[in-house]
Amino acid sequence: MTDNERRFSLDPIEVDPSLRNRIFSADGDDTVGEWNGEDINDLVKELDRIEEKIDANYNSLPHSSNIPEDLRGSIEKDCSIWTCDIKGNCLTGDQGTEIKSAEQIREIYTLKYGSLEAFKEKIRVDREKFIAEVNSRTKPK
Repeated sequence: MTDNERRFSLDPIEVDPSLRNRIFSADGDDTVGEWNGEDINDLVKELDRIEEKIDANYNSLPHSSNIPEDLRGSIEKDCSIWTCDIKGNCLTGDQGTEIKSAEQIREIYTLKYGSLEAFKEKIRVDREKFIAEVNSRTKPK
C-alpha cells in the first residue's frame, strides 16, 4: 500500500517486528528494554538489568501471544502467566520470578483438577454461584 492509498479498518496492518519486542516502564511511558521472544532466560536477564534502575510493566511484556491457547484466560490469570517464549517456557508467578514450561503448567492442573477443562468448568460454576448470591442479596424483598 502506498502513502496516497486509503486504508480501511479491516485492512491487514504490517507492524515493524522490532516494536513487538519492547519492554515498557511500569507507567508505560518509556521503552526500557527489549526481548525477542526466543528464550525466556534472556527475558529474565533483561528484566533483572532493567529493574536495577526502574520497574518494568509486567502486564505488557512482549510476546504474550506465545502463551498457548489452552492456557489463556482463567488458567493464565490463576497461575499468573506473564509471557512465554517460542519454545513454550513461560514466566509465571505473582512476582514473575518463576519459569515453567507449558507442559508443567498443564500437568499441575491435570493433577489438581483432572484436566484444564475441569478447572475452567470449576471457575465457570463458581462465578455463576457468586453472581447468583450477589443478585439474591441485592433484590428488594
